[in-house]
Amino acid sequence: MLPTNRGFWLTLILSIVTLGIYQWYLVYAFARETNIACRRDGQNTTGLFLFIILTIITFGIYSIVWYCKWISRCNTYLAVNGQPQGLQVSTYLLSLFFGWLTLGIFNLVVFCKMLYLQNAVNNTYNNITGCTSEAPAGYAPAAV
Repeated sequence: MLPTNRGFWLTLILSIVTLGIYQWYLVYAFARETNIACRRDGQNTTGLFLFIILTIITFGIYSIVWYCKWISRCNTYLAVNGQPQGLQVSTYLLSLFFGWLTLGIFNLVVFCKMLYLQNAVNNTYNNITGCTSEAPAGYAPAAV
């Protein structure tokens, strides 16, 4: 079962407390979970190691490309499975170039939408595969 409960405030606090290292964990987790959920589309979202190396080599450009491809792949998965799409690539790019005009608030909104996009993909995957955290109807835990 893929996690569907990533919340904005806890993630923001963890990112601040770990001085941004938690963001790298999110890249790892998003790539892993997207590759699991979208395995039938024939694409692959690169993991953390390549993300870091290629971002350094390209002076940060690769991270933008990675996020754009990830957003597109997630939205395609949701659309194919009849779910509403989440964050759009254009919104992400606007936040990169003009987020400073809102003193970073727009960037935080987009960050929140990223979390909800991955939660939606994971929830859709869990529902399709039958891996839900909810107990089936009539289920009662065994007495201990």
